[in-house]
Amino acid sequence: MSSQPTEEERAARIRQARQVLAGSDLRTPGHPLDFRPHDALLNPVQRVYLLSLGAILLVAAVLFVIWGLGVASPVLAILAFALLAGWVIF
Repeated sequence: MSSQPTEEERAARIRQARQVLAGSDLRTPGHPLDFRPHDALLNPVQRVYLLSLGAILLVAAVLFVIWGLGVASPVLAILAFALLAGWVIF
């Protein structure tokens, strides 16, 4: 028993699709890196900060493995200052 949608249901679906495609309920994000909803765990600035800290940590780890702690020390000092700055700012 396949029931065919009535003309009224079909018109309602088409109307709903047009409303979604028109984008009447969409708004642009306030920040260019903000792709998530505003109730996300991290805002875009914090996300970029954490990614930057991860990159610095990765560079320090690679330098430590290849040349030792003497070469990695300045990068680790930069990481320490960045962590302190994040603690004060955020």
